Amino acid sequence: MGTTAWEVVARLRQSPLAADFLIHQTPRALHQPYLKADGTPNDRFFTEPTGVFNTAELLVNQLGLTPGVSHGDWSGLQLLLNQYVEDVQNHGDHLQLVARNTLTGQARYFRAATVVLAGGSIESPKLLRRASMYPGLPQPTKDLLGHGLTDHPTSDEITTYANGIGNLPLQSDDHAKIVFYSRGARGANNEVKYPFNVEMNINHEYWHLRENDPGATGTRAPGGAARIDIKFSFGNCLDENNEIKPARPYEYVPEVTFRNQRWADYLAEERFPALAGWNRSAGQIFDLLNDITHAVFSQFQHNGRPASPVDGSKYERGGKGFGWGTVHHAVGSLRMPYRPRLDAPFAAHSVVDEDLRVVGTDRLYVCDMSVIPFSSAANPVRTLAALALRLSRHLG
Repeated sequence: MGTTAWEVVARLRQSPLAADFLIHQTPRALHQPYLKADGTPNDRFFTEPTGVFNTAELLVNQLGLTPGVSHGDWSGLQLLLNQYVEDVQNHGDHLQLVARNTLTGQARYFRAATVVLAGGSIESPKLLRRASMYPGLPQPTKDLLGHGLTDHPTSDEITTYANGIGNLPLQSDDHAKIVFYSRGARGANNEVKYPFNVEMNINHEYWHLRENDPGATGTRAPGGAARIDIKFSFGNCLDENNEIKPARPYEYVPEVTFRNQRWADYLAEERFPALAGWNRSAGQIFDLLNDITHAVFSQFQHNGRPASPVDGSKYERGGKGFGWGTVHHAVGSLRMPYRPRLDAPFAAHSVVDEDLRVVGTDRLYVCDMSVIPFSSAANPVRTLAALALRLSRHLG
């Protein structure tokens, strides 16, 4: 990200905000090389993508399953294009997968000692519910399968302009992505004081897909200042109102019931009490977000004065509020052991156990976002990578 991001972080770490938040820059890559007028690349801004990895690929690499190499009685890695798995069958000493070619309709059958589902929070529960193994699962496991699908609520963005922070000048071509990770400190009545992270972008058009030309001026601050945007991202316990329902007979696409997170009263009355033990109205929650917004922006200067929200915007009913959520971080439809609320004991039942094995089976595992029983305020890719590495040790 360059020295500017590091220097902004260093100054923010000297502010009172550091008592309640761990402040880090988050490296990002430009999404694509930019082209000259004749279509040839002008420059290449990245060597690999950031923030994305493939669970199956990580497991394969960790277990050493190389293409064309025999492993005991089982063949090596096979990558099947234009195929989807439509059934998992239990044959006692092994499992059998039924895969179908999407172009020809032809079925293929694969024998496996162990099967790991890694299709995500929508596809994995859909497949497990369709599988021949499903009727043999314990009833408590079946009752939870597909339920709880949850993402993390995020607020709308608020914008300010800044010429600098401390003695560091900022301009319209500087760039940084900085996250304030809550330290999780407890306050009155054992509440979590700040059950959210704060994401701050300086000149965000530098990497956004919709404005991914660093030379663009459409969203830049006037007078050469830097544009700074912040938003809040809350964690979220599993929401039992949400469900991946069974598909209709002879159909493959299920109905997904997903309650949108936009309504502040729903968050205040149900989600945030479960997350943080809060007993606050929507207005009190908005007041807290405005206080933190002021605390962050006031670390910056604009034309000799502390920076403040553009046009006096703030979080309130009818103004800035909560956005539409982040369904690309959806979790929980095949939950591992979990606590339903802050400081509650672990629930008696789950879909997968501590080793990610589907309860009631011997050889079937799940390793994707569906097993995570809590939608963290931060992007969950590190958590999922850790689960994949842990499962590879268990299977190895």
